[in-house]
Amino acid sequence: AGLRLRLQQMNLSPDSLAAVSVETVDVAPPTRRQAAMWAKLLPFIVLIWALTGAFYPAIDLCAGEKERGTLETLLSSTARRTEIVAGKFLTVATFSFATAILNLLSMTVTGLLVISQLSGGNGGPNLPVDMGFPPLTAIPWLIVGLVPIVALFSSLALALAAFARSSKEGQYYLIPLLMSLVPLMMLSMLPSARLDLGTSLIPVTGMLLLLRSLMLSDYGLALQFAGPVLAITLVCCWMGARWAVYQFNNESVLFRSGEQFGLGAWLRHVVRDRGPLPTIGEAVLCGVIILVIKFFVGLSAELSMTFAGFARQVVISQVATIALPAILMALFLTRGPAETLKLKLPRASCVSAAILIAILLHPGFVWFSQLVMFLYPPSAGLEQVQTAVTAILADSPGPLATILVIALVPALCEEVAFRGFILSGLQSIRRKWPAIILSALFFGIAHGILQQSIMAAFVGVVLGVIAVQTGSLLPCIAYHAMHNALPVLLSEFPAHATDRFWLGYVLETGPGGAVQYTLLASLIMPAIGLGLLVWLWKFGNRQIPRDRYLNWSQPATA
Repeated sequence: AGLRLRLQQMNLSPDSLAAVSVETVDVAPPTRRQAAMWAKLLPFIVLIWALTGAFYPAIDLCAGEKERGTLETLLSSTARRTEIVAGKFLTVATFSFATAILNLLSMTVTGLLVISQLSGGNGGPNLPVDMGFPPLTAIPWLIVGLVPIVALFSSLALALAAFARSSKEGQYYLIPLLMSLVPLMMLSMLPSARLDLGTSLIPVTGMLLLLRSLMLSDYGLALQFAGPVLAITLVCCWMGARWAVYQFNNESVLFRSGEQFGLGAWLRHVVRDRGPLPTIGEAVLCGVIILVIKFFVGLSAELSMTFAGFARQVVISQVATIALPAILMALFLTRGPAETLKLKLPRASCVSAAILIAILLHPGFVWFSQLVMFLYPPSAGLEQVQTAVTAILADSPGPLATILVIALVPALCEEVAFRGFILSGLQSIRRKWPAIILSALFFGIAHGILQQSIMAAFVGVVLGVIAVQTGSLLPCIAYHAMHNALPVLLSEFPAHATDRFWLGYVLETGPGGAVQYTLLASLIMPAIGLGLLVWLWKFGNRQIPRDRYLNWSQPATA
C-alpha cells in the first residue's frame, strides 16, 4: 500500500515496476504434450485398478473360506502350505491383471469415442485442456509393467486377507493398504518427479516413473535405471510372498475366531482380554494413530520464528502426538504398562555401551546423510525451512537449551512410542528382525520429510537392536539423545582445538570453518561401532529375564 501511494504521488503507473514482461511458451508439439499428460495419468489409474482387483479376490479366497468352513479341508490335504499359497497367489494375480487390462481397454475405447466428441471435432464443446487420444503405443508398456506390480499387490493382499477373521473385517484392511501405497503412486505425479537413481530405489514410484519414460519413448533414460527399479520391485515381491507364506504357516492367524467384526465388539474384547503386552494389531494401530495425528497437526501448525515459541511447539508436538497416544494405549490396552514400555533399569554398562555406539556410528550416519541428500536433493521449500530452523536455533540461550529441545525431548517421547509400545506389540511376531524393521519403518515415516525419514529408519534399526537386546528403554533414550546432540556439540566445538593431541585424528576444520570428521574417523569409528553393536546382538540378550520377556527363538503356535 505504501509503495502504491508513492507511485501515485510521482504520477507513475504500477506497471512501471515490471521492467521485463515474462511470458511462458510451451514449444513442445501438441502430441508430445498429450503423451506427457497420459504418461502421468494412465500408469496411476492402471495400478489403482490392479490393487483393487487383487484385494477383493484375496478376501474371498482367505477370509471367505474361513467363513464357509472350507479352509480346514484345504489345509488337511496333502498339499504343502507353500503350494496352497502359490495357487491362491496365481488366482489373485490373474484377477488383478485381468481387472487392470479390461479397465485399460475400456478407457482406451472411451478415449477414442468420447474425447473426440468433447474436443469439438463433431460440434461438441471444447475441452479446457487439449487431451487428445490415449496413445496406443503406451498399452504394451503398461502390460509389461503390470506383471511385477501385480505380483507385489497380490502378495500383499493375500497376506492381509489371511489375517482377517471374516470378509467384513478384511474389507477394513483395504484403507490401510491404500494409505500405504497411494502416496507412493502420487509421488510419481509431482511436477518435480524425475526418474533418477534416488527415485528408482523407491518401491512403486520407481516403476511408475519407468513406465512414464517408456511411454514417452525416452528409452535411454529407461534403460539406465531399469535395473534398480526391477531389483527393488522384485525384492518387495519376494518379501510380500514370504509374508503371505508366513501367515499361512501361522496357525494362530489362520484359525482365529471367525466372528463378525465390529468396533464395539472389538473394544469389549480388548478391554476384557488384555494381555501383558499389546498385540500386533494394537501396535500397528498405535503407529497409524501417531501418523494421522501428526499429519493433521502439521497441516494446521505454523513455524514459530522465536526459540521460545519453537521450543514450545516441539514439546507440545512430541508429547501430544507421539508419547501420549502410546502411554494411553499402554494403560488401557495392556495389563503391564511398565513392561510394555520397557520401564526397567538396565545395567549401567548397557547405557554406556549405547552412548558409545551412538558416538562411534555418528560419522557413518553423517556420510550416509550426505549420500541421501545427493540421491534426493531437497526442494527449495525444504531448504527455506531448514534455513529458518537454523536461524531459530542460533538464537537459543545456549547449547544446553538446544540439546534439551532437539535431543532430549524427542528421545524421551519417540522412544516411549516406537521402541516402547509399538516394538513390544510387534514382539508377537516372535522374530526379532521383522519386529525391529517394522518399528523402524513407523519411526521413519513419522518424520514426514523423505530425507529425514530415510535417515530415521536406519537409526530406528539400531535403536531396535538395542531395545531388543537390553530389554530396557533407557539405553535407547541415551543413544537417541546422544545421536541428536552430537551435531550441536560439533557446531560448538572450537575449530582451533581440532589439532590438539589425538583430536586431529578425529576432527578437522572443514570449509567455512565448520568442524567435521576426518576421513580416517569416518572409516574406523563406524566399523568399531558396528562391531560393538554385533557384540550387543550376540550377548546382550543374556541380560533379559526369560520369565518376563518372550522367547524369540521359539516359533509361534496356535
